[in-house]
Amino acid sequence: MLAVNHTTTIDTVTDADHLAVQLPLQVIGLSTMYAAALQFIQRRYPTLVPDHLWAEVAGGVVLSLAPVAVAARRVRGLDWRHYEELVWRSFVAAGIPIILWQLGESVLRRREAEEYLRRTRRSVVEYADDPTPLANRTGDREGGTDPRG
Repeated sequence: MLAVNHTTTIDTVTDADHLAVQLPLQVIGLSTMYAAALQFIQRRYPTLVPDHLWAEVAGGVVLSLAPVAVAARRVRGLDWRHYEELVWRSFVAAGIPIILWQLGESVLRRREAEEYLRRTRRSVVEYADDPTPLANRTGDREGGTDPRG
């Protein structure tokens, strides 16, 4: 608030100030939906992840910058400092759901690895001295059952 003549006040909150809060909240919502869609796609098609990571990153960058560009066109007289601030806020807002999603995925992968290591497995010596042909030794791989019973 800016005091004028000690009796009148003028509200100095501008559209750019509203955008500083409104835009990151919108981007967080979009980014959360994007992370959920990516998780669904990765669970449904696990072979896409290593080869199409570039597309996920490019989509995230577009998701971060497109709302800022639309807002800059909509708000007249947006100062470059406000625009730069909106870009940074948007990147941070878009990154939060993606980072939380990846941290969750990391915890799940760690649990799966620990569970795999806890499984009872035959010792290396027993496996080496086993006269069963290698082709028939499926019990130690991929959680299968031991063909010898």
